[in-house]
Amino acid sequence: MLSDTQQRLTEWGHWVRAGGVALGCSGVQLAVGSSVAMPVCQDDDALDVDRAVARLKKRDRDMGRIVVMAYLSQYSLTRIAREAGVGSRERARYLLGGAEAWIDAVLFSDG
Repeated sequence: MLSDTQQRLTEWGHWVRAGGVALGCSGVQLAVGSSVAMPVCQDDDALDVDRAVARLKKRDRDMGRIVVMAYLSQYSLTRIAREAGVGSRERARYLLGGAEAWIDAVLFSDG
């Protein structure tokens, strides 16, 4: 299900920000002293998602950037639309949905 992939992308984003080895993205620093519980992501699962994101970035640069902005940088759809130059929040949502579906297909065809 797509919701499983969205959860895996969320966990992947936390994993990369926490310093996980990233093939497709570089990590960013977490805020010190955060009390927010982070989802647990096994390295193998995170690497599978990371490889799928890297493949998406090669296949469709814009969708790759949008999925990274949404799940790694945690940008709002409004900010994604502005920074990716896709026009509207609705267009950003559409492209993010396409990216999630593409990654879902890759993850479940490989696994």
